[in-house]
Amino acid sequence: MKAPLSPHTRDELLAALDGAQAAWVDTVAALPLPDYFRAPAPGRWSPAEHLAHLALTHGRVAQGLGVPRPALRLLFGAPATARTYEGVRGAYQARLAAGGRAPARYVPRPVTAHDAATRDAQVAAYVTAATRVRSALAGWPEAALDRHALPHDLLGRLSARELLFFTVYHDHHHLRGALAAPETP
Repeated sequence: MKAPLSPHTRDELLAALDGAQAAWVDTVAALPLPDYFRAPAPGRWSPAEHLAHLALTHGRVAQGLGVPRPALRLLFGAPATARTYEGVRGAYQARLAAGGRAPARYVPRPVTAHDAATRDAQVAAYVTAATRVRSALAGWPEAALDRHALPHDLLGRLSARELLFFTVYHDHHHLRGALAAPETP
């Protein structure tokens, strides 16, 4: 897995989001089906659960980016911060270290069928949601990314650019989790 660089511009973010999606699709394609559904340890997510979580979060990011910018300004005001990719990554890592976890609405539902059709449907849902994020971002002018805020459950109010930094990092964070070696009995 190639680690993300330090995207900043809209075009760099689009490329980083596309690269993260490609890394996920390639990884899932290479995983044997039983490994895709197997959690590495009790209480940890399987690759299937990581991917389902990302489909949920990407859907929410795409929804937020699709809100008309004047409405975002009325709802959330101006961004409070102007962090770099590294700053957002560090803030997220600190929140996780302090016990932060995904809210219930982003926790994937258990799947009962551990078959290729279920895997393919999960990949398709993720690809659709990730594509929606990139499509929404493509409609944003560069300067607007720093002038409009959106909420984040763990990080608070973020600029649109910061939310996209988070989204890129979040994909890679969960890919690392999905590739964690299972514990041996």
